[in-house]
Amino acid sequence: MRPWSVFPAVAALAVWLAAASAGTAARASEPVLAPYSDSPELKIEAVSGDTPRLRLQGVWPTPCLPTVEKVQLDGSDLRIELRSKKPLCARASVPFDLDIDLSRPVGKQWPATPLRVSVLAANSVAAAPQLRGFALIEPQPGPRALPASGLWWPLPEADASNPMAGTGFSFEVQGNTIAAAVLGRTGNGSIWYFGTGKLRGRTVALDLVAAPQAGTTTPGGGNDAMLALDFDSNGRATAWLGYYEHGDNQPLLRQQTFALAHLPFAERTDGTAWQGDWVLLGATPGQPRSARQLRLDATSFIAVANYRISGDDGSVLSCERDPAAARVAPPRHCRLNAANGTLIADFDSIDINRLDGYAPDRTPVQLIRIDKR
Repeated sequence: MRPWSVFPAVAALAVWLAAASAGTAARASEPVLAPYSDSPELKIEAVSGDTPRLRLQGVWPTPCLPTVEKVQLDGSDLRIELRSKKPLCARASVPFDLDIDLSRPVGKQWPATPLRVSVLAANSVAAAPQLRGFALIEPQPGPRALPASGLWWPLPEADASNPMAGTGFSFEVQGNTIAAAVLGRTGNGSIWYFGTGKLRGRTVALDLVAAPQAGTTTPGGGNDAMLALDFDSNGRATAWLGYYEHGDNQPLLRQQTFALAHLPFAERTDGTAWQGDWVLLGATPGQPRSARQLRLDATSFIAVANYRISGDDGSVLSCERDPAAARVAPPRHCRLNAANGTLIADFDSIDINRLDGYAPDRTPVQLIRIDKR
């Protein structure tokens, strides 16, 4: 059964998730880091100042501390490589602290979207760099994300594969606090994770604690994981789920990157999921607190990746899906036009229960689903 299918009961959902062959989110044995490093953590943070800079703090496995070998930007992905080039170093952990100027790869100002920073490290001249740390850096957060509470699902890749199939995510958002529950699998079977964090703009980083295994009262050692989330809309996010393990001479971060979406419980993946009763807020010119009810009840396709839904007042909600994304993914953009064709609002944050955007005069507009009893 696909994750966007209708489930008869919550119990059936839990059984299905536990039985699914999910991607690995954590190891079953605790990584033994000594004597190479006292801590696997690598702190990555922005430095205040006139130009973009990063500060890296951590523990190096030897006294031969690293230097920055490469800084490379690809879109929003920033890759930093550290390397120690001195031979024959004693195995004794030593703290390190690096300040990295990003003005060349990034520019004179921080980008508008969060930077996805991966730090790789190599402990010798010939060693291959290995992932040591990851962080989402958003020094100047924009409007806070409004991720939908409920069940979220990993989206298939472009080739229809889904390495995270069978892994379930549940988010609860209250104010700027988000709680996450994840059901994954280890070599010993299924395992639940739970964590909370504070939304900063559109990103959040959570430390996930493994729930007790069956028949025990404490979590299994070494099963904790980390989850970073970048919500690019109300119903879509990019996720990084990872855990640390012991490498040959340094702790390694094993990480899986994937897209998440809040999907309707329906077999069809077209605009029928958006049919129903809605309230349109702030769309009346000059009246930012205005509200009116709208019923969307008809769907027609205008292209392979697009559809439109007619309102009972003659208005039309036209939505565009990313043709490169999975077919089940929510639209990237929707536009609401009046019966005479006049633009009412552009929506760039889409969820099955809420659309956020702006009127032509840049007044914030929301389209929120209501359930009639």
